[in-house]
Order: sequence, then structure tokens, then C-alpha cells
Amino acid sequence: MGESRNGNGNGNSNDADNYHPAPQWLTVSYVENILRRYKKDDDLNITDISIKPATAKGENYASVMTRIKVDYVRSGSNASESENFIVKTTYENDPFISGIFAGYEASTTEMVMYDKILPQLSALLDGTDKSEKLFAKTLYVDYEHSAIIFEDLAICKYAIGDRLIGYDLEFTKLALRKLAKMHAAAAVFNERQPGLLTKLDHGIFNRHSRGFAPMFENFFGEAAAFAAECPELGNVYADKLKRLKNLVMEYTERVYDPKDDEFNTLTHGDLWVNNIMLRPKTENRDLDMLLIDFQFSAWGSPAIDLHYFFSTSLQPELRIKHLNALIEYYHSVLVDTLRALNFTGYIPTLRQMWLQLEKGKFMAVTSTLTCQAIMINDQTADADFNALMLDNERSRNFKKVAYNNKKLRENLKYWLPIFNQCGLLDVQE
Repeated sequence: MGESRNGNGNGNSNDADNYHPAPQWLTVSYVENILRRYKKDDDLNITDISIKPATAKGENYASVMTRIKVDYVRSGSNASESENFIVKTTYENDPFISGIFAGYEASTTEMVMYDKILPQLSALLDGTDKSEKLFAKTLYVDYEHSAIIFEDLAICKYAIGDRLIGYDLEFTKLALRKLAKMHAAAAVFNERQPGLLTKLDHGIFNRHSRGFAPMFENFFGEAAAFAAECPELGNVYADKLKRLKNLVMEYTERVYDPKDDEFNTLTHGDLWVNNIMLRPKTENRDLDMLLIDFQFSAWGSPAIDLHYFFSTSLQPELRIKHLNALIEYYHSVLVDTLRALNFTGYIPTLRQMWLQLEKGKFMAVTSTLTCQAIMINDQTADADFNALMLDNERSRNFKKVAYNNKKLRENLKYWLPIFNQCGLLDVQE
């Protein structure tokens, strides 16, 4: 859990069992060395430190977040100063989880993103009229411990939105603006430094690992069971979903395969409410948000991010009534930013973007039936990675409970017929 030099401890919560513990190596001396490097002061001394878990079960299935507050004194000074950090680490003590994520190169991808790529994307936007902060500032990337140390955005009044409610129109448009600028900057980055971004090919769906297959396939099974008992759907839908169960990985991987005749970019790969930090609007400042969590970033179609975000993070009425306008808005920001950055490659028209999104629409099916079920689940007692991945009584119960969610069921009753009318529930060649 870490330690406290002045006995303040780790701030264990009364419901500590609901939180993931901090890694054992996260000690005072470790933090002091990081701070000395960051402040360029080899004689800086920490006088007080608080290390607290920051990730509750059900909030993040892929990593552990630890919040650190330090008081310190610089060399030659008696004045006490303070800093607040977030340390993001992997599930290092769980070989099952570590093994799955190793197959996806998740930790390596995110460290490279924060160390090598995101700062350069931000630098590209700086100096243009499209410049704005998109990402949290990184203090240090620790490749040995697979850890990233960030600024603590909570100190600047950023917080995660409500995943159970979803985004309204204002929040959604701001998220799309940030995403479009990231996509544009990445396309330009790849044009000027070809090869680095295209190597990132270990997204949630990829051609190297199917470690997550049990989770996606079993949730399709739950969707089929729900359809069978739902009067508005019935056995026609249940039978189609059962046939898709063993094909969901292949069909979604096809969406992830970059196409030479389409617009490709670096996708966030896991864009939903809990991977976006919000700062509310006040009299003195505008609403703002920053994108976080880049473990599954991969080179591919923007359809990956757009369908995933629309399927998991919008208030249901917004997704139903405003989807066309939101795609048009994303496209306008993307094109304007590409032009501001003097991109000389392929810039899709709105019509071409629509066709590209239509080709990648199976991503919407997968996200709606699986990712959405996980992300709007309000029963978190068994909400952990093992419950998602294993096939035992506890895991099966977790998935059934997730599919008892009223909001999820209402969404599926609306979207499954639409997917069916588009032919997305039929077995493809």
C-alpha cells in the first residue's frame, strides 16, 4: 500500500475492500526520486506523503489507479510545497489478468503513448488556431514497473462523468471535438513520421490475440438469452445472436483491420465515459474534458472510436435522435483540423466518412451488446476482471445480473431491430 513518513498512512477507506490496493513498490523513496527528477532538485526532501487507492471495483477493469499527495521542501529552502499525482499501474499480482493483458501489449502501448506520442500530437496542435489541451500531463513513465505518473486532474476540478446516465449533447460534442483533433493530429504525425503509429496494432480486437474472446462471446450468449425471453424480439433474434456468438471476434477484427482506401488514424481504442475527465462549467471557466487511458490505442478507422463511444456513453435519446448531426460535427472538426495542420493525404468527404462508418458498423453491434452491458452495470459486487473473463458460477451470475439492467434492455429492444434491418445480425461471407 505504500507508506507515510509522518504516520498519515494510506488513508484506508471504510470500504477499503471495494478498492484496489496500491502496488508494494510505491514507497516514499520511490516517489521522492520521481519528484527530484521532475523538479530537477537532487536534494529535495519529502516531509509528508499520503498514498490512497483511487480505483473502486467496477470503475476500471484494466488497471489500478493510486492517488498520491506529497509535501516537500526544496534544497536551500524552508518553505513547504505540495504536489498531487496519480500513479497508474497494471494488475501485477494477478497472473491471470497479467497474462491476458500481456497478449494485448496494453501496458507497453500506453507507456509509449504517454512517453512518445501524445506529447507530439499536442505539439502539432500548438501554434494553430485548433490548439487546446487534449490529454493529462505526464510526469514520468516507469517502464520497469509498467507505471505512468500523471498530474492529478482532480486538483484542477476534473472528474469522471456518470457512466450510468451518459453524456448529454454538450458533453458529447465536446468529446467529439477532442477526439477529432486527436485523430487529425495523429494522421498528420503519421504523414511526417511514417511507421511508428502503424505499428500499434494491439487494440481490443486485433490479429495477434483473442484473449478477450470469452468475455465477448459469453455476453453475446446473454444477449441471445435475453432476446429469447423478450416479447418484442423472440427466437428469430435469439437464433441469430447464437450464430454470431462464435463469429463476434472475427467480424469485429475486420473493423479493426486498416483499409488502404479509407481514412486511417490512431484510435483511442477505449473511448467511453470513464476514460474522459470532465471539468464542469463555472462563471470563470468553460466546460472542459481530457482524454485518458490509452492502453488499447491502435492504427485503424475512426469508426472504431465513434461506434464504441456512441454505443456506450450517450444518453439513449441522444443516440437515437442526434446521431447524424453528431457524425457531421465530428467530420467538420476533423477536416478543419487536418487543413489547419496542412495535411496532404486523403481527407474524406462527409459522404465518404458515412460510408466508412457504415462498413465498420459491426463495431456498434459488439459495443452495444457487450461493452455497454459492462459499462452501465449498476451491480458492482462481483464487478472485476475475473467475473468478465472466467466461465464459472460467479462469472455467469455477473453477466446475467448485467443483462437484467432495465436501461440496457430498453436500448437493445430499440437497436437490435435496427441492426437486423441492416443485415448486421446475419452470418457474413
